[in-house]
Amino acid sequence: MADICEQLAIAAQEAARLARGVNSTQLTDRTPCPEYDLRALAAHLMQEIVLHSWDLAAATRQVPRFPDEVAATVLRWLEHEQDAKRADDWYERPVPTASTSVLDRAVALSGRDPKWRATSLNAEAT
Repeated sequence: MADICEQLAIAAQEAARLARGVNSTQLTDRTPCPEYDLRALAAHLMQEIVLHSWDLAAATRQVPRFPDEVAATVLRWLEHEQDAKRADDWYERPVPTASTSVLDRAVALSGRDPKWRATSLNAEAT
């Protein structure tokens, strides 16, 4: 069986295929998650992918390359949902940042320090 990171890559490819199969008329459709219509579910999945990919990149000294448009969508979702999600312990308090990077601002709003980098000698850049 493939290692966990290979499986993650396969899962991400399948998620991308499924997302490409959604058309704009379906975005208000219900989902099995009662709190999300399809648009909200897609936004939730995207913020999970972007933020946890940033975590993966920071932990392994890689550089995430999300387009600003994607990072801006995540930032808007976080701005809209932050109080409710923080109350549910999804996120820590926002981290102050002077960065103008949209991704850094989203990362900071989620309670992560955009300047955080791995210090382990085992975290080799790829």
